[in-house]
Amino acid sequence: MDLDEAIATLLELLRNDRARNYGYDLYARTGAEFAARQRHPHEHYLDGPVRELSPIFYEAAWELCRRGLVRPGVRRSGEQAVEEGGYSLTVAGRVALTNLDAAAILIAQPGSLAATFNGYRKLFGDGFHQRAMEAIRCRNAEAWLACCAMVGAAAESVLLAIAITKERDEERVLKAYRANRGRQTVLNMIIGQADAQRRNTLTTFAGIVSLWRDDAAHGRASLIDTSNADEALRQPLHMCQWVAREWDNLTA
Repeated sequence: MDLDEAIATLLELLRNDRARNYGYDLYARTGAEFAARQRHPHEHYLDGPVRELSPIFYEAAWELCRRGLVRPGVRRSGEQAVEEGGYSLTVAGRVALTNLDAAAILIAQPGSLAATFNGYRKLFGDGFHQRAMEAIRCRNAEAWLACCAMVGAAAESVLLAIAITKERDEERVLKAYRANRGRQTVLNMIIGQADAQRRNTLTTFAGIVSLWRDDAAHGRASLIDTSNADEALRQPLHMCQWVAREWDNLTA
């Protein structure tokens, strides 16, 4: 079992209120016990498999802690604590659980998210792939502002990839992009003949660039935090999924 799978297991247990034990909302050993029962459904004593799986679940619990979903310690004063320790949900974590979907789970799994973005490398190019991977690395390093800036850059690479494929003239597209109001010019190349629905959807996705990349370039102090970084990563994920489905229409 790898870290991504352990993270997904703990999130599912948290969502279904099955990760509790002692005075904790999340007791990491519970995740190891759950996984051991799934792997060895006919065995009665699972001490060995639980011990084997426990390190990856302790690391997964700590990853959720780093992301601000849980914090070390019991739920409230007076709850039962044990030497092994555990975690309790933060306010942000409780909100996140109510909105937990496949995209949220994927964003919490750095390896799986990287693999997903890597799947779009052939379509959107090396420039997109480089920026998407940098965004994930920044997120994992808790460099929130840098993560959001790279998200904006990755989204911009998607727009360039669409325009270059549609116009079949990379040099002309890049020249237009580098000129004054180049981003809007490139967007107009794509949506000029598109129907209203596609035009509005792509324009909304293009807002990712101005929201995150421009904010990073203004030189002012930023209040961007972990929740902004996670939401920023969710946006290009949806953008990639939609553009891939609409690729033939957008580049015709």
